[in-house]
Amino acid sequence: MPKLTRTKTTTARSRGFIHGLLAILVACGDTGDGSATGAAGTLDGPDVIVNAVTEEVFTVGSLTGNDWDAFGSVRSVHFDAQANLHIFDSQADHILVVGPDGSLIRTVGGQGEGPGEFGNVITAIVGRDGSYTVMGFTQIDLLEPDGEFVRRVTMDPMTTGLVMASMALPDGRLVATQIMRFGADDEEPEEEGRPIHIFPLDGAEAELLYTAWELPEEDEDESSMSGSLEGGMTMNMSAGRAFEPRLDIDLLTDGRLVLIDSIGYRVKLIGLNGSVTGTIERPIAPLPVDDAIMEAERERYREREAAVLESGTRNNIQIERAGVEERTFADKLPVLYSLKVDWEDRIWVERRGPTGDDDGPTDIVTPDGDYIGTLPPDGLQTPDAFGPDGLLAYIERDEMDVPTVRVVRLVALEPEG
Repeated sequence: MPKLTRTKTTTARSRGFIHGLLAILVACGDTGDGSATGAAGTLDGPDVIVNAVTEEVFTVGSLTGNDWDAFGSVRSVHFDAQANLHIFDSQADHILVVGPDGSLIRTVGGQGEGPGEFGNVITAIVGRDGSYTVMGFTQIDLLEPDGEFVRRVTMDPMTTGLVMASMALPDGRLVATQIMRFGADDEEPEEEGRPIHIFPLDGAEAELLYTAWELPEEDEDESSMSGSLEGGMTMNMSAGRAFEPRLDIDLLTDGRLVLIDSIGYRVKLIGLNGSVTGTIERPIAPLPVDDAIMEAERERYREREAAVLESGTRNNIQIERAGVEERTFADKLPVLYSLKVDWEDRIWVERRGPTGDDDGPTDIVTPDGDYIGTLPPDGLQTPDAFGPDGLLAYIERDEMDVPTVRVVRLVALEPEG
């Protein structure tokens, strides 16, 4: 049976291969004292609630199968600098380019194996100029903003590995947070921590940019992979440990990485040379994981597994995961859940809710550490994509369970009261 090297999970809303790590919790030294003190309107002060003023722009998504916006499965959305919205439909293996008025401009890709056609796509990355980097299991396709095919980079899952990247630097190199090698030697040492690599597209080796922090392992990861890409593969996964500190990243326009990897409230800024150029912190303490939090997480786990079984699997991979009774828990609930950088380089930092879900408040800060305010849990949510001039795109389902993409414009952030 081929060995599957340990996967580094990075996304805030899981859309890939997730491997739990069975380990014991250790202190990370940034937990705070449980209360924010200091002047209001500062990072060390209490939350300053802001309410978002928005206006609807358009919504696309049709129930009629013959319409261009009858989506199968919207995997991701991106804006370009001209305010065009690029919608990747993983079921159709194509990207729909929608203009600022909600009308279809063009369709890029489509199922197939030829130049400009897609198959087994993992991630579609769209640059601000509208160019495409479309990542599959064994290939990366590069396309011009008009959808014209440029070239294909082939990868060997047994040597290069399966490169998991969701963003590219301005020069086109990929930021890879997971590299899975299906033919790795059992005796090959694993990299410490959670490595983030820069993956060039010229055939050169991936370079380690930064190693994010992680909890030490207690037991070996029991996840494994069997079969072949051609004949079908089965991934056997452990139930994992809940409330691992998430590794989530995004990019600033100057190429620096914004990253969370801690138990407490700490956002790191990483330069292109791998150095930490700054940190953004608030004195908010993590909650202890009690019985109520554990039961809420068990229920979420059951719902996630039921959703996977109902939707089936893609890319010729069958996932078999251990039951909820094998799920283990960290001692404390990490403060942060996710982050995302908007078009103006503001950082939207999502905090966990009281049961450990992604339903907490969202802080908006600048890379210099200026605190803009906090969106309440029932206020505006972090979008799936930011665009120019305040545009926000949300992947949703309507009352008929039809996949839609809703675009709104953020007009202002107004202090509450």
